[in-house]
Amino acid sequence: MPTPPTRRAAAQERSLEPPRRLRALAAALLCAAGCRERIESIDLPSIGLPGLDPPGASAPAAPASAAPRAPSAPRAAGTASAAPRAAAPATRPECDELPSEEEERRAQLPPLTALGKAVPTEPWAPPPYEVLPGVTLPAKIAAKVEQIDQGYARRTREHLVITSGTRDANRQARAMFTKLRLGEDLLQLYRNKAAVQEIKKAYQANSRKPPEQVVAAMEAVIQDQIDRGIYVSAHLRKGAVDVRNRTMSPKEKRAFLESTAEVGGVLVLEETTPAHYHLQID
Repeated sequence: MPTPPTRRAAAQERSLEPPRRLRALAAALLCAAGCRERIESIDLPSIGLPGLDPPGASAPAAPASAAPRAPSAPRAAGTASAAPRAAAPATRPECDELPSEEEERRAQLPPLTALGKAVPTEPWAPPPYEVLPGVTLPAKIAAKVEQIDQGYARRTREHLVITSGTRDANRQARAMFTKLRLGEDLLQLYRNKAAVQEIKKAYQANSRKPPEQVVAAMEAVIQDQIDRGIYVSAHLRKGAVDVRNRTMSPKEKRAFLESTAEVGGVLVLEETTPAHYHLQID
C-alpha cells in the first residue's frame, strides 16, 4: 500500500533534522566566536538564533504612524563623572583601526624598522593587559590604562586587550598608505574630507616612488596638519586608546565601565564597526 503524501512529507522532514541541527549548532558556535560574516554564508534552517537573522531576512515593517528614526551617533558608554548610561556626544570621533602586519605586507610596505624611523616610546614595565603588535602607549596613558585594567581584573578575573593607541604622524601615514594601496575609500572612513584629500594628493603625487618615500610624503602632510591643530584621526591626539569589547559579556562590560569611572578622567565611547570601546584619557 503506497504511503499517503502527508506521511511521505513528514518522513522527508524528519530525514532533514540531523543536518539542520548540525548547521544550527555550527552557526551558534560561530556566533559565540564573533564570526558573523562566516555565519551568514551558512545555509541556515529556519530557526531563531539570538542576535542573528537568517540571510535575506528583512526587518519587520514599522507601523504606519511611526516616524522614521534617524541614524544615531556612537553611544556614550560612560564617563568618569557620570553613570555608565551617559548621553551620547554630539559628534563621532575618528576611530580608525590600524592595518595588520599582513595587510602592510600585501601593500608592499617595508617593516616599520626598515624606514629607519621607529615610533617613539617611553620605557615602562610590561603590563598585565594585552597590547596588540604595533600599538604604542605613552607612559602616562599606559599607567592609567593599567589602573582601569586592575579594577576590571578585580571584578572579572580577566584582563583588557588594547587594539590601538596614540599614534605619531609616521604611524598614521603608514596606516593610511596601506588602506589606500589595498583599495579602501578613506573619504568614507574619515569625517574631515579636506584633510583626507590633502593626504591623498601626497600619495598620488608620489605613487611611482618606493613605498617608504610615499609614506614620508604623506607623513609630512599629516605632521603639518597636526601643527595647524588638524587631526585626521582621534588617535593622533594624546590619550586615545581602543579596548576590545566584542568578547565581553554584558556583565564584563558593566565591570569595565565601573572601572573607568573609578579611575576618573576617562571618556568612554562604544563603537560598533569594529566593536570596541574608544577611550579618551585626560
